[in-house]
Amino acid sequence: VGAAYTVANTTPNIVYELILGGVLSATLIPVFVDLLNRGRDTDTEDEAWRGISAVVTAATVVVVAVSALFALAAPLIIRLYTLGKEGPTVADQRAVATVLLVLFAPQIALYGVITMVTALANVRRRFGAPMFAPVANNLVVIATLLAVPHVADDLSLAAMRADTGALVLLGLGTTAGVAAQAVVQLLALRGAGVRLRPRWDLRHPAVSRVVRLSGWTFGFAAANQLSLYVVLVLANRGDAGDVTAYQAGQIFFLLPHGVFSVSIMTALLPDLAERWSRLDVDGFRQRVSLGLRTIAFVLVPAALGYILLAEPIVRVALEHGAFGAAATDTTADVLALFAIGLPGFSIYLMLMRAYQAMQDTRSMFVLYAVENAVNVALALALYPALGVQGLALAYALAYLGGTAVALAHLRRRLGGLDGTALAASLARTLAAAAAMGVVVAGVAALADSALLTVGIAVPLGVAVYGLVAHQFGLGELDTVLRIRRRSA
Repeated sequence: VGAAYTVANTTPNIVYELILGGVLSATLIPVFVDLLNRGRDTDTEDEAWRGISAVVTAATVVVVAVSALFALAAPLIIRLYTLGKEGPTVADQRAVATVLLVLFAPQIALYGVITMVTALANVRRRFGAPMFAPVANNLVVIATLLAVPHVADDLSLAAMRADTGALVLLGLGTTAGVAAQAVVQLLALRGAGVRLRPRWDLRHPAVSRVVRLSGWTFGFAAANQLSLYVVLVLANRGDAGDVTAYQAGQIFFLLPHGVFSVSIMTALLPDLAERWSRLDVDGFRQRVSLGLRTIAFVLVPAALGYILLAEPIVRVALEHGAFGAAATDTTADVLALFAIGLPGFSIYLMLMRAYQAMQDTRSMFVLYAVENAVNVALALALYPALGVQGLALAYALAYLGGTAVALAHLRRRLGGLDGTALAASLARTLAAAAAMGVVVAGVAALADSALLTVGIAVPLGVAVYGLVAHQFGLGELDTVLRIRRRSA
């Protein structure tokens, strides 16, 4: 049931990102910022909002239509995930996943609304609501998951297939979480100076610009989702828990990125777009450098901490109920291998924000195509020998390589990236992380339980890293604190 739920719940994200998510997230903020800048410069801000309204109206119609088509295609989509697998259990899994996928279909439209509202909030320099709105989503989903065992008589796959009430609760409850996130963000837009009106005008220049940028954007979104599809198909061919182990490891992997790096990138993107719109290349270069230094400052120690503490972290967080010791070992291995690429992953996405601000979706497509091709090639090469752990290692290595290529390309494009400051900051960051690593490894060796290891090593490691970083004069610490306060 867990595997069926995971695949079904991941698929709306895949389809949304494939068809619309990449297009909207990569184009809306730069286009909106440019429109408003030109409006202020020429005293025609009303026209800027008319253009923004035309884009939002057209995008809303499209996401609703895609949701409806997605629900109709649910059986075919689930069958694609289980190619090459047959038997009674597979039939039950397909049936459960298909019902859930139909109930998850509205999430595509809701994700579209969330993306558009987030862009509008960020353009108006409102960062708090988009950061905290997912909490509402998580609370609703947690409540749903806790309620399902009290509604279902049996949580086995075959029993759940016949239990319509439990499946409907699980499916609609999960979708209700996404709806709660959308509502929170919509309410937060009040008082932000957003002047939207329904406007059906497909010929407006703003709509044309988004469409023009969308060709390459669709290409890199397709590359991302094709890569993910290959990985999920491979993971689904192994042990029953491999998909769950991969997804769980990735959730831990994404946590520091989501908490810190996303805040940094979100706060910087409107500023980058404005500087590029005003042809302030020096200012643009400085802000990119600041973003890279700050993300490395946060993600290098996070990656080292995961490598050293993957097993006790997973044991404390997940080893309950049906999640046994074997699942813990597999997930911990996956997390540790994911962590190798954590700094590269976040830095790569920061570089993509720079290309978004420049409205250079062509370069984004080429760079994503390279990264995803490496990921798929490594996944196919490593999976036979390493299993699901090889998929995590392929992901990490692909982003490290992609980051190196993207850095070199952007540096040539901008005529430099303040390399001296970047190198000095990275050297001090690595030294501070090494000091932290010694302390964390010592605690892990001496502590006699996973809970004690995590409870002592994490806060002590953070404290040591912060103190050493302060002694080294790493100004990125102040930048992180300032951006977090601004995002709140």
